[in-house]
Amino acid sequence: MVKRTCIATGQNLPAHKLIRFVIAPDGFVVADLVGRLPGRGAWVAANAATIRIADQKDHFKRTLGASLQSLDSDIAAIGRVLRARIIAKGSMARKCGALLGGGGKLLAEGHFNGLLAATDASPRELLKLKSKLDVDWVSQSLSSTELGQIFGRDSLVFAGLRASGGPGSRKMVQIIYEDIMRLDGFYT
Repeated sequence: MVKRTCIATGQNLPAHKLIRFVIAPDGFVVADLVGRLPGRGAWVAANAATIRIADQKDHFKRTLGASLQSLDSDIAAIGRVLRARIIAKGSMARKCGALLGGGGKLLAEGHFNGLLAATDASPRELLKLKSKLDVDWVSQSLSSTELGQIFGRDSLVFAGLRASGGPGSRKMVQIIYEDIMRLDGFYT
């Protein structure tokens, strides 16, 4: 597991719990959520408060020689892009059979690596699914409308994610898990 050091807190964390920042051609610092933009990067813990601290205490300036263009709009954009990325990757996972939706289908299928529950999901139903599906992790970061977007519906409350054994499904599940952990940490 690759670990990096947060420039704001000094913590050595796994890369999926951090966001990489680089200097864009316009001279401002931007988030590199995929981790593939060219240039020297600076890593910050994946939460809005730490990004604020990094900008306000000039950690970006010291490390990269530039700062964010607009702190509040950049933080809002990071949240939007993380959500959009999870929805897009979730749609691909659904098409390859690694993501199933609906509490009844999940109970009929058995074990899942992760459980996505809408923010407004019933706590009792969530507890029931969590125990019966023997999931490794649970996330309640997406709304029922956002989960529904993944499945082409108006709304959906529960979705299960698992490596289906198909080519690339294990990698797909890992990518979605890491993005969800980033999003979960972003708003804490």
